[in-house]
Amino acid sequence: MSKKTDTKYLKLRGNIWWYQRRVPKHLASQFPDQTMIQVSLDTGDIREARKKRDVLSGQIESKSLRQVNRSDSHKFRELVREMERDKKHYPDEWDMGIYPETLVQQGRKVELEAYMTVNGEKDYSPKYRITLTQGYKMWLEDIGHTKNAEHKQKVEKAIKEFGKYCFKHFGWIDSPDIAVEDIERKMVYSYIKHLSKTYKKTTVQGTISRINTIWLYLKRVDEITGENPFQDHIYSSAEDDQIEKREMFTPEEMKIIREHKWEKQIYHLLVELGIFTGCRISELCNVKKRHVVVDDGIVALNIEKGKTKAATRTVPLPDDIGQRVLEHIQKLEDEDYLIGITSKTASRTFSNFKTRYVSKSKTKGFHSFRHMYITAMERAGVPENVTAQIVGHKRGNTMSYGYYSKGHELKRLKGAIDKAVEYLMR
Repeated sequence: MSKKTDTKYLKLRGNIWWYQRRVPKHLASQFPDQTMIQVSLDTGDIREARKKRDVLSGQIESKSLRQVNRSDSHKFRELVREMERDKKHYPDEWDMGIYPETLVQQGRKVELEAYMTVNGEKDYSPKYRITLTQGYKMWLEDIGHTKNAEHKQKVEKAIKEFGKYCFKHFGWIDSPDIAVEDIERKMVYSYIKHLSKTYKKTTVQGTISRINTIWLYLKRVDEITGENPFQDHIYSSAEDDQIEKREMFTPEEMKIIREHKWEKQIYHLLVELGIFTGCRISELCNVKKRHVVVDDGIVALNIEKGKTKAATRTVPLPDDIGQRVLEHIQKLEDEDYLIGITSKTASRTFSNFKTRYVSKSKTKGFHSFRHMYITAMERAGVPENVTAQIVGHKRGNTMSYGYYSKGHELKRLKGAIDKAVEYLMR
């Protein structure tokens, strides 16, 4: 919504602007017998009205955040579930021992409102609905601590951006910290379309998948019910997929890339490894000294951490690249990283270099080396199953290199790579 047309929660009556919105469901108890919040802003200036509106909205949202903390919200839902089970199995005795007057005297507001919800006197459940942020914190405490920092950061960012989008574009959403039960399929569909204007299909899928992680967790721990609004969406057509495919660098561009004088020489080794192993940049940045193994004179990289389970594999190196790697790791400890740069920094650095010196095409990047490597394998006549094993397109079965000797199989893979190198050098 542009500034010129921004009249959200604003209503002009005569010459005065009013703040007008429906009472948020989770604050219904704070506005008894009201369905609308209506406040005169005492101004006819739309710019002043917008400022006062934003302040008032902030006060209401602040009140919302103070109203229920996560522990109270969780406790309320647990109590309601227990009372509803008792009511179902013991309809005449379920509330024996519950004394509302005592709960009031003792200030046990959560228990009282749970009881009133179950007995039908007044439904307080909207007030205690779980939000995406609360769900994220529960996930983080329960299983999220086992994930790496980058993954946790991406999940948190995904839910925040989704909440902001829904708050801005859907009038019935009362807070950027959206209640999980308010999420509808059409909202997710709209957000996918919004993201698709800027990002590629895989990026959009990844974003939705991270939000879905929280939804699925809450479903598993019985915090929410109903149909998953994040499943079975169409992200792009086959034509879109074709557009997104990476292009290979030309021989002239490859010459520029390989001869570039990097400020940090480690980038030259990273590029060479990308060209002559077909590994993803994240895989290379996760390789440690202990992952570099030598078996029967062949230097190889054990890829333990990749994009998928199939990415676990062993990749033999061309002889000259292998020797450079061995020389580089001499002064490193076993747990030191081979490249010593995060994949995010490495990706950004290579992308900036590529745009400035090589090509501005968005379809060309570090991942193009992987496509070129696979193409070289195909043109060299390497069997597809061998190529798949080397690049991690299916579950590798050679992870034992460096731990148990399987030199004969490593030699077979090395022979395939040597054939591909001839095409790559051309």
